[in-house]
Amino acid sequence: MSLIETFKMKLILGCLFTVFITAPATSVEDVVVLTVGSGESDAQTRLLRSAQVFQYTIQVLGDNQGPVADDLKLKLVQEAVAGVAKDHPDRLVLYLDGPDAILAAGPLRVVEEVTRDHEGPGGPVRVLLSADGVCWPDKSLAAKFPKLKVGRRFIDSGAFVGPAEHLHRIFTESAQGEKSLQELFTKLYLKDAVRKKYNIAIDHTNTLFQNLHGATGELELKFAGKEGYLQNTVYTTVPLVIRGNRNSKVMLNSYANYLARAWNPVDGCRECWENMLPIESLEASQFPVVTLAIFIPKPTPFLEEFFVKITAQKYPKERIHLYIHNMEEFHAPMVTEWVDSTGRLYKSLKYITHDAGAKEWHTKNKAIVHTLETGSDFLLVVDSMAHLDNPFAIKLLVEQNRKVVAPMLARPYKPWSNFWGALTSDGFYARSADYVEIVQNEKRGLWNVPFVGNAYMISSKLLADKQRVPSFINKLLEPDMAMCANLREKGVFIHVTNRLDMGHLVSADNFVTKHFRPEMWQLFENRWDWEARYLHENYSSSLVENATIAMPCPDVYWFPLFKERYAQDMIDVNENFGGWSDGSHYDKRLEGGYETVPTVDIHMNQIEYRYEWLEILRAYVQPLQLRVFEGYNNDVGPPQALMAFTVRYKPDEQPLLRPHHDTSTYTINVALNRPGIDFQGGGCRFVRYNCSVLDTRVGWVLMHPGRLTHLHEGLRVTEGTRYIVVTFVDP
Repeated sequence: MSLIETFKMKLILGCLFTVFITAPATSVEDVVVLTVGSGESDAQTRLLRSAQVFQYTIQVLGDNQGPVADDLKLKLVQEAVAGVAKDHPDRLVLYLDGPDAILAAGPLRVVEEVTRDHEGPGGPVRVLLSADGVCWPDKSLAAKFPKLKVGRRFIDSGAFVGPAEHLHRIFTESAQGEKSLQELFTKLYLKDAVRKKYNIAIDHTNTLFQNLHGATGELELKFAGKEGYLQNTVYTTVPLVIRGNRNSKVMLNSYANYLARAWNPVDGCRECWENMLPIESLEASQFPVVTLAIFIPKPTPFLEEFFVKITAQKYPKERIHLYIHNMEEFHAPMVTEWVDSTGRLYKSLKYITHDAGAKEWHTKNKAIVHTLETGSDFLLVVDSMAHLDNPFAIKLLVEQNRKVVAPMLARPYKPWSNFWGALTSDGFYARSADYVEIVQNEKRGLWNVPFVGNAYMISSKLLADKQRVPSFINKLLEPDMAMCANLREKGVFIHVTNRLDMGHLVSADNFVTKHFRPEMWQLFENRWDWEARYLHENYSSSLVENATIAMPCPDVYWFPLFKERYAQDMIDVNENFGGWSDGSHYDKRLEGGYETVPTVDIHMNQIEYRYEWLEILRAYVQPLQLRVFEGYNNDVGPPQALMAFTVRYKPDEQPLLRPHHDTSTYTINVALNRPGIDFQGGGCRFVRYNCSVLDTRVGWVLMHPGRLTHLHEGLRVTEGTRYIVVTFVDP
């Protein structure tokens, strides 16, 4: 195989970017790209960027003020080709219809493909047209196209390439009043003599052009070093021009996240650093002004932490206008308290309360008006489910400087995020090939996606554009879906960034506000937030191999389990419930109605907390048990507990508990308040060892065997009230 043949084979296999050989000199000036301008747009900017990356000469035809009719396109292309042919007759003209395309390699590829050793009907191909799987606009002509064993039969004149002089001759000699390029090339191709005369061929196997409509299942994104490319796995080709024809624009956006040196697995996101807004060196008084619009559309857990993170943002408050809409009466006291204590620190404040009866879509549209009226540079919308954990989130979004950009936020431990990577045919969620990798931060960057929600920043330049201004109304779609559908229709790119960790989402799907301290019930739905609020910060230290475990009495172990916040909330829940037993032996809550060693208590199932407590035993207590009681592992499943209850000791109610054994394999006892401060006296004495634990620690769990060896008693409380949670594990 010759050197040139070897080079061509490497081109076909997609390895062109790593090949360094001596080949015939090809200048970037050997190819000129023509495209018809239909108005400034994000897609056109992307096309021009890809041309710049690969050093193409590109001409945007027309006045670039709006959509161009097909007959005018034909005229503009004829005139442009004539101009190129006059000055550079041998130059290749690569035509792309409209901005929804991207160039994925340089001019050398174009030259190589056009001069490849494939034959047209009349000799070497001089004009190569992109292929389509559908005959349009006149379907009745389909039977006249030559049948193929492999490849797509029909023409799509949205992309073609050929020598300028040759194309000029075609237009001069054969154009006879056709109303479009598609009509002209279809007529020429279907006449055998004309097709042979001009050596016109269709790129049946996508060697150069790839129209995405109907072909996405054939394509695989690959990398040769730092260069990304698409391979058509059906034809084993590596197309250069990728077009989002018909309804494939979302897929083009997805591929364009990687192509034209936008992202690679070595450097990561390179496009992220383009067109950024440098504010690092600015004084606080010079920072862009942001309208921060906070929406509370439904009862949302962990709203307290949400506001703490908003307050902690490292962006000058004097450069932020606050706009708040609370739709929930349940949250009114907390929101009002935050507005009164912290909201006044911002540049301005507009607060719409729940009793105003305003709809979410209405107040979000009003937030756009408010942003423009205040002269803000950006609008940042944040719903109550979106926690901006990164204190620099606002600053990072401003610096990214995109028309629409969202911080990537996901529910911890779940593949649920605030963006969609793809769409179904009817415009709803579909999972893109890279969705999980982005959500799990295996790929980091700036991603063009069809939908974002819950938190996003919009440039005031877009808000002031009367043709493209976002709207939160579209049929019966919820507001964020409506906004994104409208933006997609107007050709506005929507981005999500996970270049750095920004925060996370909480789930409000099963938040039951009838509970007192309702976040305590969020263990299953929002475990990450539950742990952050309630799990002791040193819990995991007890699980470290060779960790020293406190043992205040023989076979009695002490572990940090809960924060003081959990202990206090558990006290509040029980006191709010108020159904304390009377401490007598007769207890209708028990199956037999009789309690041998009674206490004044409330059972977990009385406060509807049984399943949450069993999960606490499984997820947090059992790992501690396995550290100290080696060899005991309940073979029938996770720990079980028929008796789990909060006990109250008071001098004038039940001050102590006589010596007894527990009906358990092991028992846990969690202290909920402070000895010496909240109560005097109290504690637990293990009779056999004459050993007492008096200085109990709030949120710490005392673990000891239940039957036979550890006869114990509750010592007298002389003042105040002592609260503990007791559980008989595996009775």
